[in-house]
Amino acid sequence: MSYADTLSDLVRAASETGIAIVLEKPQGDAARLCETVFGPALAAEITQVGYPKTFDMPWIVEDLYFYGLDELSDRQAGYRFHGITGERIDAWPADRFVIAAWTANPVSVGQDGSVCYSRHGVGTWTYVRIAPDLPALLALLAAWIRYFVAEHGGDLFDEDDDDFEISQEMRAEIRRDVLGAVPEADRDAALAFLLGE
Repeated sequence: MSYADTLSDLVRAASETGIAIVLEKPQGDAARLCETVFGPALAAEITQVGYPKTFDMPWIVEDLYFYGLDELSDRQAGYRFHGITGERIDAWPADRFVIAAWTANPVSVGQDGSVCYSRHGVGTWTYVRIAPDLPALLALLAAWIRYFVAEHGGDLFDEDDDDFEISQEMRAEIRRDVLGAVPEADRDAALAFLLGE
């Protein structure tokens, strides 16, 4: 699917569940940042159809925050650069930009377009690919909104389960209903990302 198609599907899925996603077209500094983060080809598409302003969506625990272009620079603090001194943090690759986060665990995009998920607080950064590109991430988020929010009311836990474990049956259902468009190589990582594992 194209960027425009997946963005439209995400906005539709969100609006059907009461999540407001407003689109903005990058201009000036935001347009330059957009090109730096996403590359010229995708930035041109974003300029045509827009990019989501910052929004949050229900996640397995807490919310996932997707950052708009107007916040993207500031949201690199603590990852790409020190939040107080502004000094570059060498442990974070210069070619990766944080575009979303869940409990400070960043979702980032690299120069190759891949979207990765990382866990903070584990000593070193690792980048696990959850989508080959931004359109694939948007498609994944739309499918998750429909499954998690619309179908399950934002709760996947069995009230009789004191361990708060997601059953194997539900995992299989998520693989089928949510991860169907995710490349096979990314499915395990995408499932772990969705379930906060």
